[in-house]
Amino acid sequence: MEAIPLHSKTVILDHHPDDAYNNVKWKVDADYSRIFVIRTFVVHPSFLKIGIGRALMDYSLKLAQQSGLKFIRLDVYENNFPAISLYERCGFEYIDTVDLGLGNYGLDWFKLYEKVI
Repeated sequence: MEAIPLHSKTVILDHHPDDAYNNVKWKVDADYSRIFVIRTFVVHPSFLKIGIGRALMDYSLKLAQQSGLKFIRLDVYENNFPAISLYERCGFEYIDTVDLGLGNYGLDWFKLYEKVI
């Protein structure tokens, strides 16, 4: 099997949510020191549908568990159906839809998801 180039995939996790996260009723009320926020989750289009997204998500969940974290949250553009499908297959639950202030870029609404680990 051919190796997947490192630049074909990216995930960035931190503990700093967008401000819009603060106005949402999450399923679990916890301090962000106990929560990973997926800030960036990207798979290059040339590598879609071969399990890279699932592998990145599995890695993120494993890292959260190893770090003693109990929750992961993320936002996704409302029309990014492939990503939404992946997140839901991975057990993330839809929480709310918010404006992240990216309307100038044609990205008006984002869905928020949460997963208890």
